[in-house]
Amino acid sequence: MKERILTNNEKSFVQKAILESIRIDGRTLEEFRKLRICFGAEWGLVHVILGETRVLARVTCDVVEPKATRPNEGMLFVNVELGPMAAPHFDGGRQSDECVQLNRILERALKDSGCVDLESLCLVSEEKVWTLRVDVTVLNHEGNAIDCCAIAALTALAHFKRPDITVDGENVIVHTMEEKEPIKVTLFHYPICVSYAIFNQGKIAVADPTYLEERVAEAKMVFGINSYGELCGLHLGGTTLTSSDLLLRTSMKASKRARLVVEKIKAAIQKDSVGREKGVPVGFAESIERNEATVHAQDRMQVRLKRFKLKIDGQERNDSDGEVESEPEDAMEEAVDESKEQDEPMAVDDAVVEVGESSAVLIPTPKDTNNQWLTEEELMQVKKRTQKKKRMKKSLLSQSKEPVVVVGDSSEEETVTLTSAEI
Repeated sequence: MKERILTNNEKSFVQKAILESIRIDGRTLEEFRKLRICFGAEWGLVHVILGETRVLARVTCDVVEPKATRPNEGMLFVNVELGPMAAPHFDGGRQSDECVQLNRILERALKDSGCVDLESLCLVSEEKVWTLRVDVTVLNHEGNAIDCCAIAALTALAHFKRPDITVDGENVIVHTMEEKEPIKVTLFHYPICVSYAIFNQGKIAVADPTYLEERVAEAKMVFGINSYGELCGLHLGGTTLTSSDLLLRTSMKASKRARLVVEKIKAAIQKDSVGREKGVPVGFAESIERNEATVHAQDRMQVRLKRFKLKIDGQERNDSDGEVESEPEDAMEEAVDESKEQDEPMAVDDAVVEVGESSAVLIPTPKDTNNQWLTEEELMQVKKRTQKKKRMKKSLLSQSKEPVVVVGDSSEEETVTLTSAEI
């Protein structure tokens, strides 16, 4: 299936939004998506979620003969699978160009940087060594698959434990996990990839681009960098040039991002190790039950309701804790009075401000809450009208204080009613 062609409206919409520092998903230009890490029941089985991009990584080991050029070192292989499960336009029969590019970037970041101690994988020099294979499968491709694959591969290597061995002459005995405690893989440093999409002829860099932003972007910049700020690899691709200033700024931000991600990886591995020691059930099934690895997993805010009726054993309770919190009547009356005062319109004469010649002032009108600009002449007219209204109001109040006699006509009797403001 061919990849869907983007329309000109989609491209122009994304480009104009980036120029205004707006992104479709609501993030800022330098903001990354949320990262979640889940571990399987086996060592070295990791599920990494970056936004909506999902990657599954697994590390396996085997005993093989070493290379003739490096007889005292083990081997590390990285394989990335990008099939129709990730996106419909990927072909499952052969590797696409993007899949080959992912393989090369990961090998450059993990293998060529020397993060794994390959000499510790040697069993018998020139005869038998351990070979580690990292299989990375992209489950859902929603942009920035390089970063997600790099984090998954690194986390799987750090989480993996190989079986212990016993060398008896020329024989090598591989013990099971139950017989001997497995051994962790030694890592010298923790390199990850940090990607940026380039827009506006190399002037704007967008962190953690989505799939749509990657297709609209003019170029892409990928840093392979570890938590110490050391550059392990750099990939630049696209149709535009990038300025040196932008390259330096993004490299500093990528260094901070790498440090934060590595800290999160170590914390997740430590939490998983403590849970396994305590006998807590681990695996993807438990992650689904805890709503950590599902599609609709999200942070929810716990709200405590106070005003509702709950029937328990035929009795009504006003809240979940069985405690009734009643507010005093005085406080309620004060709140009502305050709300009435807020609803009353502001007096016009209180908002009038003296101004100079050929100037205007903004005052609220008594009819509505909209503001109007008034000149000096109109301001004098408003003052006269307000003074006239005050005089009329005073006269009405003085008349209302005098008792008024109202006689009602009736065929049977006369009814006399006294009304006064004091009654």
